[in-house]
Amino acid sequence: MAEYPQNYINYPECMFPPQVLEVNGERYRLYLARFSSLDSLYRYLKSNPSINESVFHKLASETNDYDFAGKPYKKALEDLIGPVDPGYQEFLTLQKNLSKDNVHNLHTYETVKSLQGGFLIVPSYIRGDPLCYEDRRRVKRPKFVQIHTSLSYNHMTSKSQVLNRAIILTNVVKALEKSGYKVGINAFELSEEGNELIQIAVGIKRQSSALNLEALYKTSCRVEFCRRILFRVLETMDVQRSYWGDNYGCTCSERFIRRALHLNKNDLFFDQPDRMGIMGHDLASDFRSVISYLNLEDKIDVKKAEAQFKDNYKQLIKE
Repeated sequence: MAEYPQNYINYPECMFPPQVLEVNGERYRLYLARFSSLDSLYRYLKSNPSINESVFHKLASETNDYDFAGKPYKKALEDLIGPVDPGYQEFLTLQKNLSKDNVHNLHTYETVKSLQGGFLIVPSYIRGDPLCYEDRRRVKRPKFVQIHTSLSYNHMTSKSQVLNRAIILTNVVKALEKSGYKVGINAFELSEEGNELIQIAVGIKRQSSALNLEALYKTSCRVEFCRRILFRVLETMDVQRSYWGDNYGCTCSERFIRRALHLNKNDLFFDQPDRMGIMGHDLASDFRSVISYLNLEDKIDVKKAEAQFKDNYKQLIKE
């Protein structure tokens, strides 16, 4: 009988015993890893947890080439807690430009009568009506928005698609926050192989906290996070189907994820790039596709954003 590493025994704060999950009438075995921060993820991998050698005979986290998987594994691991690379400043420049002047005022207002302030209603004043002023007050908006974002994507996804998706995600968060919402981000990978599922969650933003741009950049802008770091976490999990070692699983669809994780129907979901219409060739076009995909046209002015990035985009995607 094959032996599995059972890292959940030695790392109970981030690795959990497998559990049975039912989705669409089918039973799955779910393997869960949850990290509260990049530092937590770094400490786990740096401690050299046991590899599931029964399934992963060849470690793709180390052997995949640079063009596909980015920086070597050891460098990608140290980058989790190290200073950001020069590309981060370019990322900041583009996301700031995209944010500028492209957000509609989402607040709605209602007209109310008041004792003072606002505009004087002359007929009411003459009649001696105490409520002789008219004022406009902002109608309270819903307070919370949850964004779920997939950290994995299929093997055909390009580096520029990954980058554009991260920039767009940043701007959607800022647009919502500027409009008075508190935004939470639930970042995770959910992949399947047969009747087995793996979920790897990484904390990058809570509703009560500001968006950690460095964490977003490190998890979402560079392919090595998925194809080195997340692959290595998977290699330490107790999955049993041998095909995990061949293809590292298939990223689940939004519909499946919503049902499996019981997501609220009003929550926003950032799928892998191609499913959202992100092609990686033109940031403005990709931005427009995502806003349409998420039904946010009433919140963000896409036309203003398009004009801002015609000249800047090529500088950021240089290899």
